[in-house]
Amino acid sequence: MLDNRKLSNGLTRREWLALVGAGSAAGLAGCTGGGGGDGGDGSDGGGGTATPTPTPDPTQMPPVHILTDYNNEAWQARWEDDLLPTFTEETGIQTNIEYSGMSGQQENRLATLVQAGDPPDINTSTFDQVADLWAADSLETVTGVVDQVESVAGDAMAAPFTQNGDTWEVTHGIYTGTFHYRQDVYDQLGLEVPETFQELIENARIIDESDMDVRGYGLAGRKVGKSQDEFQTYLAHMGVSPIGLRWADPDAREELEIHFPEEEVVTLLEFFKELSQYSPDPTGLGWASSIQNYIGGQYAQQYHLNNWPVGIAGAAGVTPIAENTGVAPLPTWEEGGAGIDDIWLYEPTPDGHHVFSGGTNVPGAKQLLTWLYGDSIDRTAGMYAMEPTRFLPAYADVLGSDAYQSFSHWEDWPSHLEQLEYVQNTIVADHYGNVPESDLGTSAVSVYVTRQWFYGEMINLVVTDSMSPQEAYEWGLGRLETRVQEGRSRFGG
Repeated sequence: MLDNRKLSNGLTRREWLALVGAGSAAGLAGCTGGGGGDGGDGSDGGGGTATPTPTPDPTQMPPVHILTDYNNEAWQARWEDDLLPTFTEETGIQTNIEYSGMSGQQENRLATLVQAGDPPDINTSTFDQVADLWAADSLETVTGVVDQVESVAGDAMAAPFTQNGDTWEVTHGIYTGTFHYRQDVYDQLGLEVPETFQELIENARIIDESDMDVRGYGLAGRKVGKSQDEFQTYLAHMGVSPIGLRWADPDAREELEIHFPEEEVVTLLEFFKELSQYSPDPTGLGWASSIQNYIGGQYAQQYHLNNWPVGIAGAAGVTPIAENTGVAPLPTWEEGGAGIDDIWLYEPTPDGHHVFSGGTNVPGAKQLLTWLYGDSIDRTAGMYAMEPTRFLPAYADVLGSDAYQSFSHWEDWPSHLEQLEYVQNTIVADHYGNVPESDLGTSAVSVYVTRQWFYGEMINLVVTDSMSPQEAYEWGLGRLETRVQEGRSRFGG
């Protein structure tokens, strides 16, 4: 937990929390089944013949309850001083926004509300974080909302979960796994961007053993959070399913089987064990702390999302980091023969808004989301100004729009926009979707398994010497088998 002392970059805890929004990237999104229908206004949108419901009187509606982790200082000012008051003025619909805090707190707060029978109308997260609630028919489809948004902002860059023509998330942005490195450190030590795991390890060793006051790599080793994503994304770059599942028949795509190959997984855990030698204490690194410590200059290489830390460094005035951070694709496992064409990542992870069928103002929630993202391209683009490097815009026409290109952050840091364009146009284009069978998005079991935390815990077990890589693999395989059986019992398939 951060305290009020100055951090290594000179920021206080309050200043830090004002700059870094909450966030946790999860794994692949997608599953089957679902709950209520939607036509964008609260009516059925599943293609049936349901009788449209009358438009409610806004003055008789309760406030739309929003639970969101889009909550840094810039977001809070935008929500409270601009977006929500303007929406209320134009529609008469009141809102009640609740900020869910750092990664981990959001899930706990949502669970508390749901268990109390008082879910929010809107919750912000990746889909896998609400997959259990979707399976219990607790979510509303938002098909009509998404159709309207795409008509204004362009096609979704990464598909929100859709099944039988119904869509269950209004995507805000997408997360792409990327490799971050200090170009100034590389230049001083004569290093090149690693293309393989082995080259990354060698870079980490050279940096760590140099006279420079910086560690070679920042490895996430907490039991949950970033370690989960780091494990899964690196495993995908070995040419292996990141969650240990694959289609028994890739053509039929009806049944999943466990595929958690011992050689590759043990090798990956050995890789993390070796990498931990050149890292600050991995058990102290999660999503927020990895940004904090990187900006504080503690290490020169790390796995992260899009170019999120770079933007925060610029906003915080940490110029040496903001102007010297490079963003590149993650390396692949050369010794195992895996290349770009073998990466098991189908598409980046969408993060956005879900509407709860048990909320007190479902029609108002859908109207708000339509207004935010589907009213004008300028407003849609403006939804990314508060954290310009955290997400890739979710919709195809946003990044190139005049409104998006004119953000003040890009004026101060034009290289950050170039990096984000590189992420979209090169990393996403070249490193995702190369293995068609990696699309597990039609399986509820895959989503259920994805959201289990044992993957990251395997890294923790190894870097804390609680288990050897072989023992951690066997432990993880047992957890995977248990979770798959639970998922099959619950969802079938």
